[in-house]
Amino acid sequence: MNIIEHKASERGQADFGWFKAKYSFSFGQWHNPNKMGFGALRVFNDSIIQPGKGFPEHPHDNMEVITVQLQGKLSHTDVSGTRTIQAGDVQVITAGSGVIHSDLNIGIEEAKQFQIWIYPNQQDATPQSNIEHFEEIDRKNKWQVLASPYGDASSSLNLLQNAWISRGLFNKGSNQKYSIKKQGNGVYLFIINGSIKVADKIINTRDAIGITGVNDFEFSLLEDSDVLLIEVSM
Repeated sequence: MNIIEHKASERGQADFGWFKAKYSFSFGQWHNPNKMGFGALRVFNDSIIQPGKGFPEHPHDNMEVITVQLQGKLSHTDVSGTRTIQAGDVQVITAGSGVIHSDLNIGIEEAKQFQIWIYPNQQDATPQSNIEHFEEIDRKNKWQVLASPYGDASSSLNLLQNAWISRGLFNKGSNQKYSIKKQGNGVYLFIINGSIKVADKIINTRDAIGITGVNDFEFSLLEDSDVLLIEVSM
């Protein structure tokens, strides 16, 4: 097992007042040549948008753009029209040949989200955007698959990449196992809240760990933990 540790304190950061973010990988004005991504995973941003604020129309292309909404409510406009993204929702945009979108926090509280970008395995695909809601009870002590490759029925949200995004809420004292779905893939394990132990590494809230060179791995729960897992091509 090969392990790369990403401590929460080592992340890049941005603070524009109305928008704050912590960057796991190089993004915007923060550049770290040692943190340019993990396999096909290019961006993992831990973001907060203040009420009444947001991003005006801007373009993306040839990227799978995933939003995991943790808190608050956004009005989102893209190729599929204007829709609301709220806590518990996950959105996948296949930017493909080019898409323009915008976001506005229409709630009364901060909008908290993870922005995840994954390189696609197909260029210039037809742009599309889909949103699904995921109930917390369906990830209690098990993996809830949020997004998966086209042709994989484990999620209704699909990615143009051999990648799976899963989330689990696990009880303190339990032991969990994850089996790699495609040989050669790696796993980026991010602790939303809690504390776990993988091999001899202790991973706490907002820490992450990259794992490669295994077909499966186990981890133990030191606290009740909310865990986000991204399996990607390396």
